[in-house]
Amino acid sequence: MTQPRWYSQPFPPAGSISAEGIKRTLGKPPIPWPAILVRESAQNSWDAKIGDQPVEFTLNLAVVPPQNANAWRTMLLEGAPHSERFPLRQILRGREWQSTMVRTLTVSDRGTKGLGGPTRADVARGEEPRDWVSFVLNVGDPPDTKRGGGTYGYGKGILYQTSRAGTIIVHTRTATSSGLETRIIGVCLGESMELTDSEGIAKPYTGRHWWGDVESEHVEPLVGERASAVAESLGLRAFAPDETGTDVVVVEPDFGDETDEDIAQYLADAIAWNLWPVMLEQRGAERLVPKVWHRGLAVPVPVPEKTRGLRTFVAAYRRLATGEDVQTLMCGSPKKPLGRMALERQLIPPYEPPAAAQDLGITTAPHHVCLMRAPELVVKYHPGPEPISANLAYGGVFRAFDDMDRTYAAAEPPTHDDWVYAQLEGADRTFVRTTFVRIKERLAEFARPAEVKSEGAPAPLGAVSNFLGSLVAAATGSGAASAMMPASLMGGDPIPSNGEPGPSPADGAGAVEGPEGSDTAPPIQGAAKRGRASIRLEGDPYFEDSEIGLLLVQDAVVVGNGPLVARGSAGITVADGSREQDPPGGSEEPVVIGWRIDTHDEDGELINLADAAAGLRLSLVVRPVPDTITQIDVTVLRPEEAVGVGR
Repeated sequence: MTQPRWYSQPFPPAGSISAEGIKRTLGKPPIPWPAILVRESAQNSWDAKIGDQPVEFTLNLAVVPPQNANAWRTMLLEGAPHSERFPLRQILRGREWQSTMVRTLTVSDRGTKGLGGPTRADVARGEEPRDWVSFVLNVGDPPDTKRGGGTYGYGKGILYQTSRAGTIIVHTRTATSSGLETRIIGVCLGESMELTDSEGIAKPYTGRHWWGDVESEHVEPLVGERASAVAESLGLRAFAPDETGTDVVVVEPDFGDETDEDIAQYLADAIAWNLWPVMLEQRGAERLVPKVWHRGLAVPVPVPEKTRGLRTFVAAYRRLATGEDVQTLMCGSPKKPLGRMALERQLIPPYEPPAAAQDLGITTAPHHVCLMRAPELVVKYHPGPEPISANLAYGGVFRAFDDMDRTYAAAEPPTHDDWVYAQLEGADRTFVRTTFVRIKERLAEFARPAEVKSEGAPAPLGAVSNFLGSLVAAATGSGAASAMMPASLMGGDPIPSNGEPGPSPADGAGAVEGPEGSDTAPPIQGAAKRGRASIRLEGDPYFEDSEIGLLLVQDAVVVGNGPLVARGSAGITVADGSREQDPPGGSEEPVVIGWRIDTHDEDGELINLADAAAGLRLSLVVRPVPDTITQIDVTVLRPEEAVGVGR
């Protein structure tokens, strides 16, 4: 039995593509290499799905275990070229950074068919799959998977680009006519070079190398028990008896100056923001289940349904499934249905999206449409008009019809991260260009400021925001929310912020908001008598995420000591600064969820404290209405009004 070794591909007399040429097919993409690696490798895994089980997609950042390091050095350097353009030798010998530790990034999938078919590229296509040939040997093969994401397979070049050694190890298990078969091979995409043969003659080489069973002009993979034994020696994960799938080990991944910990988190976020449509639990078995590991520790992948920003797109995607408020985008000439689009508007707290989202163009509250076609992977987040508020987000999903899939696939660059109609011709060019025109038209209408109506004249929300901006110090964002003292306060004498009794409203002290620019507001009127407590609102209201959606929270503090009964309320503010009195039929209104107190919570509008102590902190929690300005009012009740109000 021959020892596995490296084979370097010479340039044939008729010429061939060089390793540099293959790597250049990716060009200079607008998103970072780690994001492309997630997109391309997950797309390959998703295309390979089989059966009625989810696809398990795993990224594992690790180091070669010490007990396997010697096998890596001896087995993977057999027959390696003696050239600076083959850096694996320096890496495995520890000469690169004066360290023998070798890092790896393993891209794994299970619930997939593995890399099957012939192991030689000169075998006729026939009916047998050619996954091995397409991934390991050829460049530019057309897809043979129905509704597959890949077009010509150039994206696999990112695996080599990510490796400092330009080297990957492919370990796969696949079905053959004689049963399940394990295969393993090493592949290097380095740089073209000249090597001297045994006769001292220099010959040019393409820079492509394979490690395995070397034959005269090609390399066969190690197969069966031999492949499993070599995989075990290298410390690779074994396949279960009835399991198929593929592991691709990227040797010494290069992430620049980023630490492996930061990269692991980036990869987890990139999975969520690039693959969320196929991760949703509602898909059942037809979904992808991702995992990220860093040196034996699990790195949580954000759950799309619970992730701020992404939830907006998930809601729009669900509209596509239900058909609620879904539009079909049409091309007029030639007449052709292009796809379906749904939009969702939500309130979100101010936040900074993760780096993986920012690299996709989402740097603030989402105002984008997620473009996708048949594989239902994210192609691009197409931006629309910015919302009128930093707290108002909208997200859309456009999914092309299946019969248009080839048109949109042809518009994609090698990294599948855009639709470029300029690279098409004829009707296909018109279809893709018209898609963006129709999306723009729909977004212009959807993102237009809504009108809030009262008994007076309707006013656009933007106008309301501008009007309140000079009146309300406690405004969160532009037109997002406001907290105001009630215009008419019930009974008693006002208590100034220093806690001493003050003049009554009759003396002209009916203050309705704190000093401009101050962090605190006067106490609520209605509890001036000694032995009774009152409330002072503190700071601006702020948004908070929760399982039931976005909440608006107003903090407060008790002033004085004694019994306290207060009512919180909320409404929509209109252009004159007053609360909406006559909402349109069927329209939503803000809802008071309850009060939070140091020791317990109270549901509903009323809070009843028999013995409130000065300095006690509490918060009023409101569920606001999207695309409106919420006014929060707090009123302290007189004793006679508090009769019957329980704790």
